[in-house]
Amino acid sequence: MEDSPSRTYYSNSMATGASKFLSNLPSRGFLSSTVLSSNPGGMRVYICDHDTLPPEGQQIKTNQTNILIRSLQIKKQKGDSSSKDMKGVTVSEGSRKRPPERVQDGRASAKRSNSQTGHRQEGFDSQVVDRDFYSLTVERLRALLKERGLSPRGKKDELVARLRNVNG
Repeated sequence: MEDSPSRTYYSNSMATGASKFLSNLPSRGFLSSTVLSSNPGGMRVYICDHDTLPPEGQQIKTNQTNILIRSLQIKKQKGDSSSKDMKGVTVSEGSRKRPPERVQDGRASAKRSNSQTGHRQEGFDSQVVDRDFYSLTVERLRALLKERGLSPRGKKDELVARLRNVNG
């Protein structure tokens, strides 16, 4: 489809009309330059117009090792030091770890408390058993319920209540 003479006139008048508003703006030469750049789309060349010599006495030391090789060496050193620490566990690392669980089985601890204190009242023994059940993990409570053929689903309070009903 060819442009009509009126459209050509309209687009030319708009171009000259817009260019008069853009004529005083600073230009980097990307759109208005008719000379092709030797580095299109690249970084602009910086020309320093001041003295770039370092002050007297300033010494710059650089590491000539590649950054990737340096980072691998640092990681290897950190890995070596952490493996040495694991063999001889330091106090700070040992204190961060959770101590292992002491209670082996809810029934065994209840039997132990009954045999040690045979003269205790029944109500007090049930509190000890409850406390022993609450000291167990949810996984251990579920295992105990499975052993007894009960449903291992629910929250910790529900699991303890089921075990208490079976024992009580």
